[in-house]
Amino acid sequence: MKLSSALNREFKDRLIRSIARSGNLLLCTDFDGTLVSFTGIPEETRLPLETEELLTKLANLQRLHLAVISGRSFHELAELVPLEKATLAGNHGLKMRFEDGTDHELDTGEETLRTITAIKNDLKESIGEEEGIIIEDKSFGLALHYRQYNGNKEKIKERFYRIWEEYSISELEVIEGAELLEVRPGNWNKGDAVQLLQERWGEIPTIYIGDDTTDEDAFHVLRGRDFGIPILVTNKEKANTEAQYKLKDPEEVTEFLKVILEIFGAT
Repeated sequence: MKLSSALNREFKDRLIRSIARSGNLLLCTDFDGTLVSFTGIPEETRLPLETEELLTKLANLQRLHLAVISGRSFHELAELVPLEKATLAGNHGLKMRFEDGTDHELDTGEETLRTITAIKNDLKESIGEEEGIIIEDKSFGLALHYRQYNGNKEKIKERFYRIWEEYSISELEVIEGAELLEVRPGNWNKGDAVQLLQERWGEIPTIYIGDDTTDEDAFHVLRGRDFGIPILVTNKEKANTEAQYKLKDPEEVTEFLKVILEIFGAT
């Protein structure tokens, strides 16, 4: 499927009309690969100062609701995105802090947490010492990153799935992302997080920007709705996605944020 750029004039005109009719906008964005480029090592990622300043300005707009929805843990996301007037959603929205300071946290259950811990410990013992392998503890889940691994990546995936098959329970699922494998609760995803935000603010124009398979749940929620605008971050000409528009990379995402700020300054 070929996607139109979210930076073209036609899209900007549509967005101006939508915001003018509604008077409000819900702007949701992923973090890694969207607001920031992949570094391969999660701890080394930092939000560019220009992007942080833009997000701060957007979060302070009265008619715009800003949400950053990430697969990272909530506490890690809060450190990386120090915005007080935005909604921050960690673990795909399992734990959220809304723009008014109130919280939302899904109860995952003791068995789920015990199983996640068991899988994490087994992974660390089995492949945790391999150079380039990162096992990320997400509190409500875990992620195995193998982007920096120079060996046979298929073998790493096979070993992961052998451990997963030993411990898997119906409350958990595995999703494959950009050179990562993630174990997470199966009863919540980024699409659920977007729907929760829409329940708070109503069916206003809603943008979701993301780059990975986990963002497709949010794209699915928005696709086909008059007020839904799903945007994929990709440098490919065609993509198998439920998004309708695209931005090439985090640099273009930054330019798009400037466009939104400009629109709100003109409406």
